[in-house]
Amino acid sequence: MLTTTVAGRTWHFDHSIGHFVGPQGFTYPTSIAMAANGTMHIADIGLAEYGGGGALSPKIFKHRIEDEFLGDMGMGDLVWPEGLALARDGSVWCADAHHHRIFGYDAEGSPIGDWGEFGDGPGQFNRPSGLAFDQDDNLVVVDSLNHRVQQFTIGGEFLGAWGTLGSDAGQLNQPWGLTIDGDGAYYVADWGNDRVQKFAPDGECLGRFGSRYEDVDDGGGLKRPADVAVDSVGDVYVCDWGNGRVQIYYPDGDVICSLQGDAHEFSQAAQRVMEVNMEYAQAFRRVNPVELIKFGIFDRPRGIAIDGQDRIAISDGGRGRIQVYHKDHDYLVPQFNA
Repeated sequence: MLTTTVAGRTWHFDHSIGHFVGPQGFTYPTSIAMAANGTMHIADIGLAEYGGGGALSPKIFKHRIEDEFLGDMGMGDLVWPEGLALARDGSVWCADAHHHRIFGYDAEGSPIGDWGEFGDGPGQFNRPSGLAFDQDDNLVVVDSLNHRVQQFTIGGEFLGAWGTLGSDAGQLNQPWGLTIDGDGAYYVADWGNDRVQKFAPDGECLGRFGSRYEDVDDGGGLKRPADVAVDSVGDVYVCDWGNGRVQIYYPDGDVICSLQGDAHEFSQAAQRVMEVNMEYAQAFRRVNPVELIKFGIFDRPRGIAIDGQDRIAISDGGRGRIQVYHKDHDYLVPQFNA
């Protein structure tokens, strides 16, 4: 088990899920939505030319965090799935950036409705991405290329919007991921501004992360952040897409540490592929061990979600897999006698 301990906090790498393409594999996983019990939904862009169905079709996978495949949904509907959110009734909602539309599925994966259209007016979208349900079970949507956040009922009724293009506090530039913490505050991955901003539900800016905005070189800077999540004690996790890592911050925005990716062993799905494909296995044996280590680190981490036990799932986009960590609140650093 690989362990990171900083500032009284400890994260253990647990396992990886999936592999690049193939059965139960991913092409490019994007957003993750996770229930408190660890049931995950994972959006996968797939290959658009396979949109009619099949292993490479854009879709939503359903998995247990322990690495149990439960099924998929959305084949034939989705082309560019970017954001996911789970409603209280267990339904799954997906933002499709190609269709500029929101698609809904029940807990069994059957379609239950879709809404939205291209444009910049109220209720219209230009490449919607991050999704989250607020405390009233209304759906909050990051409208990426309109540089704003919109709010809707679960049925698609427009409730309000805020945000303008710019780099000042409270302004946005191609925002991407989104999460809402236990107090109802919004965290938006402000992709084009290389920062995360914290907002009240009415759009008031409460703070921002990414230390180049504070002229502090503490290693907490971001490059094209893609998604954000908050754990049970308020620590903030950011998929630092451009730097190939996950940055972890205190609730006030000071950096704690980063996770670089630790998947140095094959997932169950990848191991099965190795067992039936000898040429594939032999190719891996020929790789220089030093180079092989690089396969364990993140490559364009895109989405992140945290369950009720502070288990952390990170979509490792360029590697076609999910890396899973857990945060240990009772970990004690081993003591060694001289």
